Amino acid sequence: MKKLILLPLILFIACAAIKERLAIKECKFNLLSVNPYDFTFSNLKLDFDIKSTNPNSIDATLDKFSYTFLVNNKDVFTGTTGKGIKIPAGKSENFTTTITLEYSKIGDVLVEALRLKKASYKINAKAYINTPLGEISYPVELNL
Repeated sequence: MKKLILLPLILFIACAAIKERLAIKECKFNLLSVNPYDFTFSNLKLDFDIKSTNPNSIDATLDKFSYTFLVNNKDVFTGTTGKGIKIPAGKSENFTTTITLEYSKIGDVLVEALRLKKASYKINAKAYINTPLGEISYPVELNL
């Protein structure tokens, strides 16, 4: 008799966990700011502040956020963040990812930005969630 009661309870809990993970599909992401600091002769650090908004009635969990940082539409840096960030239902959660940017990797982009006297920043990303059914992902574009 205990097994008959326990089985539906386990299935209910598993379904609730899957629903929580699938909710990330509807979350929105906004780039709040890019903050440079710790300038040295060879590199600098950048903090990307990102706001994630969950319009769903259940919590969402961001397992991974893979991104490419672009300046004037040229690839400057790629990275990954977001290990298990919980986004409460109907609320927003901010998170920060930090990169160390080596000047030698941005030479052409820097020269072009100086020549054009402008720099536009964009992040092309992919949000990932893992479920018992497999990994689900979708593209995200963040502009500053």
